[in-house]
Amino acid sequence: MQIITKGAPKKLGREYSHDLSFIRQVVSAYLTGTEGYVRTARRFNVSKKQVEQWVSKFSSDLGPQTISPPMTEQEQQDLEFLKKQKEELERQLAEANRKIFGLQTLIDVAEESLQIDIRKKSGPKQSKK
Repeated sequence: MQIITKGAPKKLGREYSHDLSFIRQVVSAYLTGTEGYVRTARRFNVSKKQVEQWVSKFSSDLGPQTISPPMTEQEQQDLEFLKKQKEELERQLAEANRKIFGLQTLIDVAEESLQIDIRKKSGPKQSKK
């Protein structure tokens, strides 16, 4: 049996006089609602100070509380277009990487079999004398 008191609950050892689910409900109501500490406190019949303490202590437990409005039809179409565009670009990148690998392999084989340097050497250019 849990003890529920009016006003600020007292911490009893490691337990609170309010149920943790109640505390999380108060914190969640404050974080997701448009009410301030005072209205939230009145709504749940606890003190403003208690709501402030609970929010500071338990808000990180609940994680970020972002509520985004549903996407419009245009936003959904844009999202689908961007997903398809991303997939196409990833496919093109993979194809380009395969082509680069093939050409580098071809150059390596040609350099070995023909005994000539095909790749440019990095560094300062030699002067022609």
